[in-house]
Amino acid sequence: MTDKQIFQFIGLIYLAVGVGILLNPQYYKKMFADFKTSTAVMYIGGIFAFAIGFLLIIFHNIWVKDISVIITIVGWMALLKGISILVLPKLMMKTMDIFINVKATTLRIMAACIIVAGALLTYVGFCCT
Repeated sequence: MTDKQIFQFIGLIYLAVGVGILLNPQYYKKMFADFKTSTAVMYIGGIFAFAIGFLLIIFHNIWVKDISVIITIVGWMALLKGISILVLPKLMMKTMDIFINVKATTLRIMAACIIVAGALLTYVGFCCT
């Protein structure tokens, strides 16, 4: 994959998730609660995050002073998230409480931030690289 395609992929996912949270906040709160109570789903989520992070790092561990470093940072964040879920599941379950118990206004602000990040990454993917 090229940097352009990776930015497009990550950006569109962020946009979809952000809009999804904004339009269906209760669905996402329930999803976080379900994720927390299902050890199998949590394990699979940890493997998935680890795999995505690992692949991004293996193919794009490039520390440069330009926009493409974002891909490397996202890769490391995903890898660390995956490791955290697999190694420290109880801590990650407590972290899920933040999202489950968040107020509607805070959830909307989080969704807006995700949408902005997604829009910027999508713009970079389609227009700048």
